[in-house]
Amino acid sequence: MADTCRITRECALKDPWPASVADDSPTFITRTFGALTKAVDEALELERDLSHSLSWDPASTGIQEAAEAKWQDCLQLSGDILTAQVVSAEDLPMQRMSMLLHFLIESESLDEALRFQQLMHEHRDLFTTDDPGVREALNRAARQVDTVVEMAVTAPEFAPV
Repeated sequence: MADTCRITRECALKDPWPASVADDSPTFITRTFGALTKAVDEALELERDLSHSLSWDPASTGIQEAAEAKWQDCLQLSGDILTAQVVSAEDLPMQRMSMLLHFLIESESLDEALRFQQLMHEHRDLFTTDDPGVREALNRAARQVDTVVEMAVTAPEFAPV
């Protein structure tokens, strides 16, 4: 039993919140964007668990349902951001990135996912800000976009929702 593979979630190992995007942030969009990126990280970890060689193990039942539920949480959070009122200059880039994540999660094909990634890279100026904390959160979300697309490329059956 000492050789049993254990799955440890990355989010259990470190604080996933940048200092300026913590729960005491000034705007609803900033707070919700932090929750969105955390939820995407958790959904990606669940997807990695599903792709693990021991995912067939009866002890891992429920991972697929948990992953689907987490992706639905991500869609809900991104939808909340999209409908929120922009109150600061930093809100707009986060709102745009939320929209991109929302459409990426809903994408139904690899071509669609690749197109959203391409749009993000082509229009990087739409996802920038001078605030270092918000910039860090946006960079985290951009890495998540790349990770989702990479998972879709390497595992064509991968679909976030």
